[in-house]
Amino acid sequence: MAVLEQLEPKEVFRFFEEICQIPHGSGNLQQISDYLVKFAKDRNLEVIQDKELNVIIRKGGSKGYKDHEPIILQGHMDMVAVSDSGTDIDMKKDPLRVKTDGEYVWAEGTSLGGDDGIAVAYCLAILDSDTIAHPPLEVVITTNEETGMDGARAIDLSGLKGRKLLNMDNEEEGVLLTSCAGGGRFHSYLPVNRIRRSGTSYEIEITGLLGGHSGEMIIKGRGNANVLMGRLFMELRKKIDFSAVELEGGVADNAIPRSAKAVIVLPEEVAQDQLIAAVKASEADVRTELELKDPNVKFTCTATGKGTFDCLDETSMKRTAGLICSLPNGVQAMSAAIEGLVETSLNLGIMTLDKELLTLEFSVRSSVEASKNFLFRRLQIITEAFGGHHEVTGAYPGWAYKQDSELRTHMVKVYRKLYAKEPKVVAIHAGVECGLFGEKINGLDCISIGPDMQDIHTTGEKLSVSSTKRTWEYVKAVLQDL
Repeated sequence: MAVLEQLEPKEVFRFFEEICQIPHGSGNLQQISDYLVKFAKDRNLEVIQDKELNVIIRKGGSKGYKDHEPIILQGHMDMVAVSDSGTDIDMKKDPLRVKTDGEYVWAEGTSLGGDDGIAVAYCLAILDSDTIAHPPLEVVITTNEETGMDGARAIDLSGLKGRKLLNMDNEEEGVLLTSCAGGGRFHSYLPVNRIRRSGTSYEIEITGLLGGHSGEMIIKGRGNANVLMGRLFMELRKKIDFSAVELEGGVADNAIPRSAKAVIVLPEEVAQDQLIAAVKASEADVRTELELKDPNVKFTCTATGKGTFDCLDETSMKRTAGLICSLPNGVQAMSAAIEGLVETSLNLGIMTLDKELLTLEFSVRSSVEASKNFLFRRLQIITEAFGGHHEVTGAYPGWAYKQDSELRTHMVKVYRKLYAKEPKVVAIHAGVECGLFGEKINGLDCISIGPDMQDIHTTGEKLSVSSTKRTWEYVKAVLQDL
């Protein structure tokens, strides 16, 4: 039995639950893309699937709307696939375990992918309906938005006729998003050397952090597990002789990492109690700092066995800890034009260590292009100072506010008519694909909306049922009134 079948709107939650049965983390999208193609073909709709697995579906206008200007409906098919430690779900192969209490929808042990599965569900429900009034539709569902908007960057939109685009990748009801920051990914690579070293190995974990979307939640000052692990290494080095064997943390560059793990080796002459005391001292310092922002942070240290291990040598240990601690992280500047808006930030989202290389991956954002480029330059200078090299990928433009927007005027009018109040017209620090679409379609008029969601990109993600219904009614009213 479907878990969400009693929720309203039934047509939206039916498709959302179908999507949740298909693994669709970024980079694992063949199955969900093919599902969308089959959906369109089963309904005799025109469909295009490109080599990046982007999907475009066209549907003619309903009765009385056939000669109207087309509107583009847009979302992305990938999700940030994260799971709790110890869960038995393989997010590359298994369906999500969707749950609801009638008020919210979530996934047991994993992220939900409401960002942006709910947009896809809205689009499918509209395309599937014979009763919803709408102008001609051009539905664009992109790939790998969460890892750098690669699908939007590659997609060919030259065949689209619409010049108004309704993006549904926002997570706050009653908000019309009209501009956003630009950004990109910075990869810091540090070569390391290893030596054989005997002793006792210990696994150190940092857990319990809230995490969150690095665009929306970076202003909260939540703990970053990768940064905290680098800091712990730096503090331990002052007290204890140890070497690192393994180091990892985070799942996506644009998700604030909730956990990080290291395996280290202590020589026999260093007592276990000495290590545990040093780890707990660092934990106490961090808990004091994060008491009001991220209160459940936890450091654990567990002996895992004796032996001889391939460890980082002394120079590599010094450079590893130094680089992680020296690279900036978090909010770098606030907007002078819009109170409370982050202007420039970065997030150390992924940290990995293999036999020869430490890799640190950042999501960089700024609403000021010069500030974004200077931050990339700062990261480059620091990386090179420690003997590393770098790469910038997935750079995307900001989305500038459009002074004269017919779509915004129309959507404000419809919102006011439905709810007898004004929507919020805002800019955000997070990135959406509208900037890339604006570069491809001359004169494009964009607005981004969506229902209320909590803690996206984490296993605490929740989608509001009532907000999903209200946003559905709003979308239908916008289409009808066009």
